[in-house]
Amino acid sequence: MVSLKSGVLAGVLLFAASACSGSKTAADAKPGAFNYAPALDKPSHETMRRLEEVAIPGTPLRNAEEWTLEWDVVTTKDGENYKRSLKLVGLKIDVNGQPLLKGDEVKAAKATVDIVTDKDSNVVDVRGAEQLSQAIVGLGAPDAQPALSRIFSPARLQILAAVRSMELHQDFVGRPAQVGSAWTSSDPEGGSKQIRVLAEIPCGAGKCVQVVREYKLDEKQIYGDISELVAAYVKEQGGDPNTVTLVGMDVKLEDSLVIDPATMDYHGAKFDQTATIRVAGPKGELPISMKVQRETSYRY
Repeated sequence: MVSLKSGVLAGVLLFAASACSGSKTAADAKPGAFNYAPALDKPSHETMRRLEEVAIPGTPLRNAEEWTLEWDVVTTKDGENYKRSLKLVGLKIDVNGQPLLKGDEVKAAKATVDIVTDKDSNVVDVRGAEQLSQAIVGLGAPDAQPALSRIFSPARLQILAAVRSMELHQDFVGRPAQVGSAWTSSDPEGGSKQIRVLAEIPCGAGKCVQVVREYKLDEKQIYGDISELVAAYVKEQGGDPNTVTLVGMDVKLEDSLVIDPATMDYHGAKFDQTATIRVAGPKGELPISMKVQRETSYRY
C-alpha cells in the first residue's frame, strides 16, 4: 500500500525526475501504441471516490477517511504544453464516520487546479493548489478546519495532482496497446509494477483497452508507514512498543484501467490497495488491516 507518506516521497522524486524518466515518450510511439494526445477543448466530468482505512480488527482502533470529489475538466494548449484544468464542483468528506463536508458547498468557490504537461505527458507545473486549499478549508466549520488544513494543504494538493497525473500516463505512453502486451515498470521507491493489456472494449465512438497494473513493494516499507500507529495502540494497552515485531503480511495492490490508446483519455479507473499485516506484541499476534480504494468515473 502506498501511504500518503510514501506517496509524497514518490511524487517529489517523480516530479523532479519526470523529464528524464526511463519511460517511453510520445515521440517513441508506434502504430498500436499508447499515444499521448488528449482531446482539446472538450469538457468532461469526473467523479472520484476514495476510502483510506487502517484498523485493528476486534479493537476500537480504526482511522478512516472517505472522500467523494466531483470535477469539471477541460484540456487546452498552454504554449507547446497541455494544460488540464480541474474545477472542483463537489466535495464530500467523512473522517472516522464524522462528516466534514456534505458535498456541494465547494461549488460556489470555483476553485481550479491546473496540471501542465509536456508533449510526452511529463508534469512540468501544477498551478492553483494554494487557492484550492483555501477554498476547501474555508468551507469547513471552525472545529473541522484543522483536519481540512492537514488533508488539503497546498503542498499535499500539488503533490497529489502531480502523482495522479503521472500514474495515469507514465507507465503507458509509447508502450504497446495490443491485447496480450505486457511489460514491467520500476517504482521510485524500489518496487516494481507489472502491466498487462487484457482486452479491447468499446468506449463512446472509439475503442478502449482494459489494462491491469500490479505492484510489488517492500514489505518493511509498508509496515514502516503504520508503525507509529501500532506503537501508540500498544502503549495505550500498557505494553512496550519496542517489543512489537513484524510476523508477516498479505498484500494486494492492483489497478484496473480503461484507456483510449489513441489519446490516453480515460473511461474508467479502479485502484485497490489492501494489506493484512501481522505483528507480534506483548499480548500475542495482532492483525492490522489497511486499505486504500479509489474509483474514478468519467463522463464526456
